Amino acid sequence: THRIPLLSLSNAMNNEELKLFNTQMKKSLDKKIEYVGEPKLDGLAVELIYENGKFVKGSTRGDGQIGEDITENLKTIKAIPLYLNEDYTIPAILEVRGEVFINHTDFKSLNKKRMKNGESLFANPRNCAAGSLRQLDSSVTATRPLRIYCYAPGYIEGLNFNSQIDFLKALPKWGFPVNQEIQLGVGIAFLNKYYKYIESIRNNLTYDIDGVVFKVNSYKDQELLGTRSRSPRWAIAAKLKAVQA
Repeated sequence: THRIPLLSLSNAMNNEELKLFNTQMKKSLDKKIEYVGEPKLDGLAVELIYENGKFVKGSTRGDGQIGEDITENLKTIKAIPLYLNEDYTIPAILEVRGEVFINHTDFKSLNKKRMKNGESLFANPRNCAAGSLRQLDSSVTATRPLRIYCYAPGYIEGLNFNSQIDFLKALPKWGFPVNQEIQLGVGIAFLNKYYKYIESIRNNLTYDIDGVVFKVNSYKDQELLGTRSRSPRWAIAAKLKAVQA
């Protein structure tokens, strides 16, 4: 059971809906809003739990309240630290949320190998990542080229953060990989500019994305805004057009 629900995000399908989101944020907080923009990876959401710096449990998002225990499979992902780097303050409990994915080159190599061995091919990187994490035998998972980008806190005991950007800066110090395309900005101008930027580099990225996530940066403001039953009020996923081939 997740200590803090792993909610899904409400979507903005066009500029008007993005504008409406910013208007609602301004109205609720009565000020200009600082946002963090992050590429929305098309992978599988997971939660990693550390106690006194040691990785003790990992799970899928599941229904947001309860996920599947995939600890042993997650341990096979080289980018996930089994122990946190001690050069930075280690909280008693740290929950980190991230997205597990397979990049394009690794996916092609994997399918090539499977074709050679007369095995069935994977349809796409996302299905392959999800299937790999749900394997009953973790030695099978270990043969899959899984990667992760971490992007959000769950429950933390023994350390406080003021904002999303502060938390993102702390992650690499503990040893977690963080997406390099994350940016900080203010107001609707930033939302539009960052969306266009990600859209323009999408085809050059080495992994699949299906949108952009915008979050109100301040955790105090996030708390004031609160959540709906299924999604936080302080974040939105701006969808990119589906790739046609």
